[in-house]
Amino acid sequence: MFKLATALSLLLLILSFGWAELEDSPREKRQSDKLHVTLLYESLCPDSRSFMHQLGPVYEEFQDYINILLVPFGKSQSERNGAIFHCQHGPAECKGNRLQSCVINSTANQAAQVKFVVCQMLAPDYSRVDQCANEAGLLTDVVHCLSTETGTKLQLQAELVTKQYSPSFIPTIVYNGVFNQQLQDHSLRDFRGTVCHLLRQQNLLPSSSTICQ
Repeated sequence: MFKLATALSLLLLILSFGWAELEDSPREKRQSDKLHVTLLYESLCPDSRSFMHQLGPVYEEFQDYINILLVPFGKSQSERNGAIFHCQHGPAECKGNRLQSCVINSTANQAAQVKFVVCQMLAPDYSRVDQCANEAGLLTDVVHCLSTETGTKLQLQAELVTKQYSPSFIPTIVYNGVFNQQLQDHSLRDFRGTVCHLLRQQNLLPSSSTICQ
């Protein structure tokens, strides 16, 4: 009787947060010190651009609790070890993906990476590259990276990461290295709420924290 009551109490607690349909993460994932988020996106994808409106403010608020990996490749494909890339939204997107890879790789500062990517993704074209880099506090030789083997290798690396998950939709948001369709669907609608749910689930928030209230 006690076990049944305990189970019912736990179920009611989950329902109160509106996350009853989400599966529990593996126990070992809850021991991680940060929530690991991998974002698979494309530089000219309308849905990727739309998601940036969520990514910017959510990362700024939760950066102490999130480890993020930005992967600009999406449904692109390479040929002949990177001699040619085919991108879902055409050659301009291939250039944009490469540009994003070059800038992201120029710094280990994730806050700067996110700030640049959000700024550039929401710009009408690539004319704001320098402005977005300056706003993010980045100094990088993008031209050299774009025109050399460095840019090619970065895009091939992005392709390898993307193929691990075989995304059917872009953007795809992966948590702790494991794709979950329910988390994906929730993230597109409410990225902040999904992050809060997982931070609570992994016990990554101090008991005194009010960030998710």
